[in-house]
Amino acid sequence: MKSSLTLACCLLLSFSANAAEVYGGAGFPGLTLGYSMKMTDNISLRGEYSGGLNISRNGSRDGIDFNGNLKANSVGIFGDYYPIAGSGFRGTGGVTFNDIKAGLASTGNNGTATINNKPVNLNGLFYNVDLKYPSVTPYLGIGYQSKRSGTPGWGFFADAGVMIGKFDTTTSQNIVGTQGIVQADIDAQTNKVRESVNKLSVLPKLTVGAVYSF
Repeated sequence: MKSSLTLACCLLLSFSANAAEVYGGAGFPGLTLGYSMKMTDNISLRGEYSGGLNISRNGSRDGIDFNGNLKANSVGIFGDYYPIAGSGFRGTGGVTFNDIKAGLASTGNNGTATINNKPVNLNGLFYNVDLKYPSVTPYLGIGYQSKRSGTPGWGFFADAGVMIGKFDTTTSQNIVGTQGIVQADIDAQTNKVRESVNKLSVLPKLTVGAVYSF
């Protein structure tokens, strides 16, 4: 992550003679801080950090205790295209360098679950799922900025887009060898989880905030 941020800064600083702006905002995945260079009336280059999101939730259902968590940070290098010179509307493409992880830990508290169509009393047993987003993903989005670099002053911006990639799914458990459960049952259950997770092939990236042009 640190090397990605350094790369983004070096690329932008190489164009330091161009009109520039700094911006900050909030959204998903957290707070955003960025630096942008105006290359032409229609094109800008940006580098930004977004992150700090750290969510954890606990719960219980049908005798099973849950703990879920989500942590997200990313560094992005983007190119903005303004189809109409002087307009604030833009299309954006680029790449993000990610550190995005999620997990769900479940522990039985005299509850029953079905694993590969077999009922299992999970009392004292656990089944955990860990998800990791790809470290590098393409990004596509749209946005609006009320003021572009060239004339000093404040403005606002909004961006909405998607990072394109699928989570890697791993599981851990201590169920094999109990109540007739074998590794093949766990593998089958894990594949069901993986198939469900793989339906999520994009991850949203949303930001609104303020920009200052130099």
